[in-house]
Amino acid sequence: MALFAAFGIGIIFLFILMVLLGGFFMWIAAKIVRAENSSFGRALVAAIGSSFIAVLAAFLFDLLPVIGNLFGFIIGLILAIVVIKAAFGTSFGKALLIWIFDLIATFIAVALAAILMASSLFLGC
Repeated sequence: MALFAAFGIGIIFLFILMVLLGGFFMWIAAKIVRAENSSFGRALVAAIGSSFIAVLAAFLFDLLPVIGNLFGFIIGLILAIVVIKAAFGTSFGKALLIWIFDLIATFIAVALAAILMASSLFLGC
């Protein structure tokens, strides 16, 4: 039972952390690349939207045999950049740079969530 609780806490923590860190890093990146509409609220909307659309595309294309994973990743990446482009009202190149900052935030969030899950499992034993 502790395993399921630790996993659930880790997933919830990961989602919240990914949105907040992704939004913060996108906001910083938007300021760096001088996107026209760079606010923290837009960055949070872009973080939620790009994450949702990328996961949805990866899930849908995963149903295709052989090339589904790669194709889903590529389509998800392009759609995530389009969402960021629309949220900030900027060019595709600037949106790509903003997405790279979001990718860095995602790696940080996943590492922190893994540490939280491992520590809660360790403390639960």
